Amino acid sequence: MLAYGMTEKGPVREKNEDSFAYDMIGNCLCMAVADGVGGEACGEIASRIAVDTVMDELKENLPFVKDRDALPAFLKTVFNKANVKILLDCLEHRERMGMCTTLTIAIMKGTELTIAHIGDTRGYLLHGPELIKLTEDHNEAGKLVKQGLITEDEAKYHPGRSRLFKVLGENQYLNPDIYSYNISYGDLVFLCSDGLYSFMSSEQFKACSQDRNHLENVCSKLIEQALEGESTDNITVTTGRAEPAAEL
Repeated sequence: MLAYGMTEKGPVREKNEDSFAYDMIGNCLCMAVADGVGGEACGEIASRIAVDTVMDELKENLPFVKDRDALPAFLKTVFNKANVKILLDCLEHRERMGMCTTLTIAIMKGTELTIAHIGDTRGYLLHGPELIKLTEDHNEAGKLVKQGLITEDEAKYHPGRSRLFKVLGENQYLNPDIYSYNISYGDLVFLCSDGLYSFMSSEQFKACSQDRNHLENVCSKLIEQALEGESTDNITVTTGRAEPAAEL
């Protein structure tokens, strides 16, 4: 499989609230990363419900989505099913009331990439020597970056980075951001939690990702770099390499 993922509790947090998964479903490589919101009840349960629901829904229904244009509506349905699962779990276990999570999904089919996203887990693309951020953070710091009021580097330390305004676990219909990209064979796609990307520079990220034929090494180096950068959060990354669909 042309994908790999790793997670690390980190030196500060008592438990790991991140969850991730990746799998081949038909001729699509599917990846998901969720980060249970720190400080909320049972964030690790919310993130696991989200990822497990997503992968189950993709395995059951993605093979029947034949048209790329139909993916956005399908992925919105998947997100809302995961959201309902979290809400129902809260009703069944009252001590979990208020649990919530971010969620980012990537679906790769040859040179076609679709991402669905809520929260501040991120998608990145490594295309040649260029590292491209594919998602927007749904927090106050990300809003200021979008408005041009602060830089990406300033957002790493801005107090608004911890104030999310879109998560799973809300009692409402969710509208995730949906992105469609055309990528190139050999490109790497990453999904990662803020415990990784907030504690390294883009140059460090690229330096850790040079060995595109050994994705386990790439993930390991990225997590090591985040730890060297004194990450104060859980650290999770998945990566997949774009290959011709017939070879996946």
